[in-house]
Amino acid sequence: MKKTVLICITFLFASHGFTQDSVIQEPTYYPLILMDSPARLFTMKQVNQNYISLYRFGSEKLHSHLKSDKIADLIEITLAGLLYMPLTHEEGHRSILTAKNIGSISQPYINSKGAAYVVGVTDSTLKNLRDTDLPTYIRLHTAGLESDYMLTKRVEQIAAFEMDEKLHYKWEYLVRKFSIMQYFAFGLFKLDINLDEESNELERDIVGHDIYGAAKHLHRPVENFYRYTDYSDLTIEEKKFLKRTAYRSFFNLANPLILGMNNFKLNDNLKINANMGYALAPFGDFIDQTFLLKFKNKLNISFYLREYQNKENWFISSGIGIYNFEISPAFLTDVEVHFWHQPEQLDFNTAKSKPGGAIDFTLKYKTTRSTTSNLQAFSFDAGFTFKTAGFLPEEMYLEKHLGFQIGASVWLF
Repeated sequence: MKKTVLICITFLFASHGFTQDSVIQEPTYYPLILMDSPARLFTMKQVNQNYISLYRFGSEKLHSHLKSDKIADLIEITLAGLLYMPLTHEEGHRSILTAKNIGSISQPYINSKGAAYVVGVTDSTLKNLRDTDLPTYIRLHTAGLESDYMLTKRVEQIAAFEMDEKLHYKWEYLVRKFSIMQYFAFGLFKLDINLDEESNELERDIVGHDIYGAAKHLHRPVENFYRYTDYSDLTIEEKKFLKRTAYRSFFNLANPLILGMNNFKLNDNLKINANMGYALAPFGDFIDQTFLLKFKNKLNISFYLREYQNKENWFISSGIGIYNFEISPAFLTDVEVHFWHQPEQLDFNTAKSKPGGAIDFTLKYKTTRSTTSNLQAFSFDAGFTFKTAGFLPEEMYLEKHLGFQIGASVWLF
């Protein structure tokens, strides 16, 4: 469930950081995923990539048609807080159920209780998922925040690689950043939501408060089943876990983009940025350190270090990605490679680790158009993702998996 974003605080804190907008001379890049794996409704990755492309396109049109950027900003802030964020957050939850062949209905609009829901799932179905596949059940709680987090990572890449004007992504980024912080901040206070479960189980939200529910089920996976967990329901140990997540969430503020700095120019050939981040995993949580390099306007490289933790033990991970690398004038490619150690069986308590990894490859066939048209280029995109067993943000399966994607990209002046 999602509480309304504190829009005014976000506006006052962040508005000074984006006052000077860089001028992007290159055409703006909009990638779309038309089909992902599993090919059932939309995956988390598919929703996130398509959403951020459509958001930026809509923002550009809004600012170009309104005489006042301030009015356009106010519209974007309002829509982001009340419509877009609940939509993508709940789609994150829904996508986990869809991948497990469990039908559900997303209701991403704030209801009379101040929350957005995913509904249509029986208690017996959810209890069976908990009892037979606990990591997926925990991820069902954390997937909304996972989706929010990965959307901010996408914007950070767009900014560092100068794929769009700051004006077209700043409010999506800032509102989402501070909404994530607001959600984790619940762990610092004795705050009971005090929501009664609806009498019709099909009208209940699937998990209730994301972090409270995750904390309870990580520590007590065989507890009597109910959906809506209040702060007062938690044990002392579970409340300590909430504080851990709340304090670590401040790593999400360690990012120059919050102050409007998309990258730093070291010389005529190299621009860089670095940031930190924090999110939840199906067995605990993780901290990221990400480094982004733009070299000679030809190489866009992202490298990260990641530290996972379950109850007490740490596990190291890393990854590297190259984006829109030109193989030839007609072919571009994106390649990401991930390596990790994660808890064996994705268990919250174990000290044993298991290595794993993934590769994500996309090939784009690009056709160039006349520069007299707004459409500078178009590409047909096809790719695959192969991963071993383990957790990879935005990837639907925790098991070993080979999946394929089909998409398209446009470059517009």
